[in-house]
Amino acid sequence: MNTILFWSLILIGFGLFVYFIPYRNIKIIQKLQKESLQRLDTIIELLNKKN
Repeated sequence: MNTILFWSLILIGFGLFVYFIPYRNIKIIQKLQKESLQRLDTIIELLNKKN
């Protein structure tokens, strides 16, 4: 019984680790992409005004 409980806790802990750590990193990456796209839009607008 202790072995089943032990491995169950390991699986639950690993599942939580895999869920939360990459999820947080994905949110940071999405924020950076959004900021980059806003800067790119600004650059494109400035280039269009120049022409």
